[in-house]
Amino acid sequence: MIAGPAGVGKTATANEVSAQLRAADVPHAVVDTDALDDVYPVPADQQELTERHLAFIWKSFLGRGTRRLILTGVYMHRDSELTWIRRATAPDRLTLVRLTAAEATLAQRVRRREIGSARDGQLIRTLQQMRELDEQQRPDVHLLDTERQSVVEVARRIGAILGW
Repeated sequence: MIAGPAGVGKTATANEVSAQLRAADVPHAVVDTDALDDVYPVPADQQELTERHLAFIWKSFLGRGTRRLILTGVYMHRDSELTWIRRATAPDRLTLVRLTAAEATLAQRVRRREIGSARDGQLIRTLQQMRELDEQQRPDVHLLDTERQSVVEVARRIGAILGW
Protein backbone atom coordinates (compact mmCIF):
# COMPACT_ATOMS: atom_id res chain seq x y z
CA MET A 1 0.00 0.00 0.00
CA ILE A 2 1.33 3.39 -0.99
CA ALA A 3 0.39 6.32 1.24
CA GLY A 4 1.30 9.99 1.41
CA PRO A 5 -0.11 13.48 0.98
CA ALA A 6 -1.66 14.64 -2.27
CA GLY A 7 1.04 15.60 -4.75
CA VAL A 8 3.73 13.31 -3.36
CA GLY A 9 3.51 10.94 -6.32
CA LYS A 10 1.38 8.02 -5.13
CA THR A 11 -0.42 7.48 -8.43
CA ALA A 12 2.68 7.96 -10.58
CA THR A 13 4.63 5.59 -8.37
CA ALA A 14 1.88 2.96 -8.33
CA ASN A 15 1.71 3.14 -12.10
CA GLU A 16 5.48 2.71 -12.35
CA VAL A 17 5.46 -0.23 -9.93
CA SER A 18 2.77 -1.71 -12.17
CA ALA A 19 4.88 -1.12 -15.30
CA GLN A 20 7.86 -2.83 -13.68
CA LEU A 21 5.71 -5.78 -12.57
CA ARG A 22 4.25 -6.09 -16.07
CA ALA A 23 7.74 -6.15 -17.53
CA ALA A 24 8.55 -9.00 -15.11
CA ASP A 25 5.25 -10.74 -16.01
CA VAL A 26 3.98 -10.54 -12.40
CA PRO A 27 0.15 -10.56 -12.16
CA HIS A 28 -1.22 -7.72 -10.03
CA ALA A 29 -3.89 -5.01 -9.80
CA VAL A 30 -3.70 -1.29 -8.96
CA VAL A 31 -6.48 0.59 -7.15
CA ASP A 32 -6.40 4.25 -6.17
CA THR A 33 -8.77 4.64 -3.23
CA ASP A 34 -9.55 8.22 -4.31
CA ALA A 35 -11.57 6.75 -7.18
CA LEU A 36 -13.66 4.61 -4.83
CA ASP A 37 -15.47 7.40 -3.02
CA ASP A 38 -15.32 10.46 -5.26
CA VAL A 39 -18.94 11.52 -4.90
CA TYR A 40 -20.72 14.72 -3.94
CA PRO A 41 -22.35 15.30 -1.60
CA VAL A 42 -20.09 13.24 0.59
CA PRO A 43 -22.26 10.54 2.20
CA ALA A 44 -22.29 9.99 5.94
CA ASP A 45 -21.15 6.41 5.28
CA GLN A 46 -18.26 7.33 2.98
CA GLN A 47 -15.87 4.83 4.57
CA GLU A 48 -18.40 2.03 4.19
CA LEU A 49 -18.97 3.02 0.58
CA THR A 50 -15.24 2.92 -0.09
CA GLU A 51 -14.95 -0.47 1.59
CA ARG A 52 -17.84 -1.94 -0.42
CA HIS A 53 -16.34 -0.68 -3.67
CA LEU A 54 -12.89 -2.05 -2.86
CA ALA A 55 -14.34 -5.41 -1.79
CA PHE A 56 -16.30 -5.68 -5.04
CA ILE A 57 -13.34 -4.72 -7.21
CA TRP A 58 -10.93 -7.00 -5.35
CA LYS A 59 -13.36 -9.93 -5.57
CA SER A 60 -13.51 -9.37 -9.33
CA PHE A 61 -9.71 -9.35 -9.60
CA LEU A 62 -9.44 -12.47 -7.42
CA GLY A 63 -11.91 -14.19 -9.72
CA ARG A 64 -9.43 -13.63 -12.53
CA GLY A 65 -6.52 -15.04 -10.57
CA THR A 66 -4.94 -11.80 -9.32
CA ARG A 67 -3.34 -12.19 -5.89
CA ARG A 68 -1.30 -8.98 -5.57
CA LEU A 69 -2.81 -5.55 -4.99
CA ILE A 70 -1.13 -2.16 -5.11
CA LEU A 71 -3.41 0.21 -3.21
CA THR A 72 -2.90 3.97 -2.90
CA GLY A 73 -4.39 6.47 -0.46
CA VAL A 74 -3.39 9.32 1.81
CA TYR A 75 -3.86 7.83 5.29
CA MET A 76 -3.54 4.10 4.66
CA HIS A 77 -1.27 3.59 7.68
CA ARG A 78 -4.02 4.48 10.17
CA ASP A 79 -5.53 1.58 12.10
CA SER A 80 -9.02 2.71 11.07
CA GLU A 81 -8.02 2.52 7.40
CA LEU A 82 -6.21 -0.79 7.78
CA THR A 83 -9.31 -2.29 9.42
CA TRP A 84 -11.62 -1.68 6.47
CA ILE A 85 -8.90 -2.53 3.95
CA ARG A 86 -8.40 -5.89 5.67
CA ARG A 87 -12.15 -6.54 5.66
CA ALA A 88 -12.39 -5.66 1.97
CA THR A 89 -9.36 -7.63 0.76
CA ALA A 90 -8.52 -10.28 3.43
CA PRO A 91 -4.78 -9.99 2.69
CA ASP A 92 -2.24 -12.49 3.91
CA ARG A 93 0.28 -9.63 4.21
CA LEU A 94 0.20 -5.83 4.18
CA THR A 95 3.26 -3.77 3.34
CA LEU A 96 2.98 -0.08 4.10
CA VAL A 97 5.01 2.46 2.15
CA ARG A 98 4.75 6.19 2.69
CA LEU A 99 6.10 8.59 0.10
CA THR A 100 7.57 11.85 1.35
CA ALA A 101 8.61 15.21 -0.05
CA ALA A 102 9.36 18.63 1.40
CA GLU A 103 6.58 21.16 1.80
CA ALA A 104 7.95 23.37 -0.99
CA THR A 105 8.07 20.40 -3.37
CA LEU A 106 4.52 19.35 -2.55
CA ALA A 107 3.30 22.92 -3.04
CA GLN A 108 5.04 23.12 -6.42
CA ARG A 109 3.59 19.80 -7.56
CA VAL A 110 0.06 20.69 -6.46
CA ARG A 111 0.24 24.07 -8.19
CA ARG A 112 1.41 22.38 -11.38
CA ARG A 113 -1.19 19.60 -11.22
CA GLU A 114 -4.26 21.49 -9.97
CA ILE A 115 -5.01 24.05 -12.66
CA GLY A 116 -8.64 24.75 -11.79
CA SER A 117 -10.59 26.53 -9.09
CA ALA A 118 -9.84 23.83 -6.48
CA ARG A 119 -6.08 24.46 -6.45
CA ASP A 120 -5.88 26.65 -3.32
CA GLY A 121 -8.07 24.28 -1.32
CA GLN A 122 -6.03 21.27 -2.43
CA LEU A 123 -2.80 22.98 -1.46
CA ILE A 124 -4.15 23.66 2.05
CA ARG A 125 -5.31 20.01 2.35
CA THR A 126 -1.98 18.68 1.07
CA LEU A 127 0.04 20.61 3.63
CA GLN A 128 -2.34 19.53 6.40
CA GLN A 129 -2.02 15.90 5.26
CA MET A 130 1.77 16.20 5.32
CA ARG A 131 1.73 17.52 8.90
CA GLU A 132 -0.68 14.82 10.08
CA LEU A 133 1.34 12.06 8.45
CA ASP A 134 4.53 13.38 10.04
CA GLU A 135 2.82 13.35 13.46
CA GLN A 136 1.47 9.81 12.99
CA GLN A 137 4.62 7.97 11.93
CA ARG A 138 4.68 4.23 12.56
CA PRO A 139 7.75 2.01 12.80
CA ASP A 140 6.29 -0.54 10.35
CA VAL A 141 5.96 2.00 7.52
CA HIS A 142 8.72 2.21 4.91
CA LEU A 143 9.47 5.90 4.19
CA LEU A 144 10.62 6.72 0.66
CA ASP A 145 11.69 10.18 -0.47
CA THR A 146 10.25 11.22 -3.84
CA GLU A 147 12.37 14.36 -4.09
CA ARG A 148 15.82 12.95 -4.57
CA GLN A 149 14.85 9.89 -6.59
CA SER A 150 13.03 9.40 -9.86
CA VAL A 151 9.69 7.64 -9.92
CA VAL A 152 11.47 4.69 -11.55
CA GLU A 153 13.92 4.47 -8.64
CA VAL A 154 11.17 4.81 -6.01
CA ALA A 155 9.17 2.06 -7.73
CA ARG A 156 12.25 -0.19 -7.81
CA ARG A 157 12.72 0.32 -4.08
CA ILE A 158 9.06 -0.59 -3.50
CA GLY A 159 9.55 -3.70 -5.62
CA ALA A 160 12.53 -4.68 -3.50
CA ILE A 161 10.54 -4.12 -0.30
CA LEU A 162 7.65 -6.22 -1.62
CA GLY A 163 9.82 -8.98 -2.95
CA TRP A 164 7.40 -9.63 -5.82
